[in-house]
Amino acid sequence: MRTLNPPGETQRKLAQIVPVAGRRPWVDIFRGLLISHMALDHASLMFNAGRAEEELAATGPPVFSSLMQFLTRFAGVPVAPGFCFMAGFMVALTSAARENRGVPPAEVTKRLIIRGLVLIGVDAVIMGLPRALMGFYSFMVLSSIGVGVIAAALLRNVATKWLLAAALGVLVLHPLLDVSALPTALRAVIYEPVRSGAFRSMYPVIPWIGMILLGLVVGRDALTRERPVRRWLALAAVSLGAFLVVRLAGSYGNAYSYTSIASRDFWIFAKYPPDLAFLTWSCACIFLSLAVLATLAPRETPRWLRPFEVFGRVPFFFYVVHFYVLGVVQAVLRTRLGLVETYVIWLALLLVMAWPCIWYYRIKRDRPNVITRYF
Repeated sequence: MRTLNPPGETQRKLAQIVPVAGRRPWVDIFRGLLISHMALDHASLMFNAGRAEEELAATGPPVFSSLMQFLTRFAGVPVAPGFCFMAGFMVALTSAARENRGVPPAEVTKRLIIRGLVLIGVDAVIMGLPRALMGFYSFMVLSSIGVGVIAAALLRNVATKWLLAAALGVLVLHPLLDVSALPTALRAVIYEPVRSGAFRSMYPVIPWIGMILLGLVVGRDALTRERPVRRWLALAAVSLGAFLVVRLAGSYGNAYSYTSIASRDFWIFAKYPPDLAFLTWSCACIFLSLAVLATLAPRETPRWLRPFEVFGRVPFFFYVVHFYVLGVVQAVLRTRLGLVETYVIWLALLLVMAWPCIWYYRIKRDRPNVITRYF
């Protein structure tokens, strides 16, 4: 029986993964940090006995049993918006890179559309199998990102000012949207999370597609700047200011009320669908994180960030595999645990995922094929 690689062996393999020419290491590091924190939330979902209910706008704010339970959930607020933002960001970067290599624009668009369809297909089939066995289909985050990538592929040549206007329009005005007259399946896909029945959703296209288009605009801008840190710090400040205006007003853009600015409930936002407080706070975190990481790793990744860089180079692979790893562990343990034990499982999961992610990245780099191109 083969044993897991010892920590020293894993570090040696990490050190052998050299940067790809022209690649921005902070991009992969940021995506790796996002996927790592997402794994914590999924470990909590499966094992944490004290985990609060989801932040559904229609049902009121969740009740957290302790400060640590709250902080565990709150720290993950920017993760889903960050993934959507980076999906658009990567459309800008990969499109430019391919066209610079001589790939025709029509072929670039075709590959992006196929990428979006693969995301939707994997969500429906590979990730949807456990849900199908329970008797329902759910439109989840991969499907929402897949639709957004297809839209970004078709809109990527639209002028930046119009893309920015569309992105901000979706993000700012989505609370005005009313889909109550539509059939359940359409409501689930377009805007309204549905938690019961044969067709469900947690990540309808709106407003998440707004984050994807915003990422496309910012990624396009980043291509023109050697060091975009100042721009991102300014955007972080603007986003933080917008958050304070929205949250302190406590009306439009807030799914939940709060008792005072010093209370915990001031920092509890709706995620399904995300309210403006959730989105503006997330944008502040996203832009600040990009600025910090671009400063720490402008051209080379510090050793202590290399594991996240590897995870960030194969986030789709990580996403699919880690769910099944957690599912197997859950089937073996068949019990709910405390928060400390949940953190232990999460850290063990990251260690377990290191080797297959290194292996799969090498396959993508050294023996690319039609599967590794889209997965």
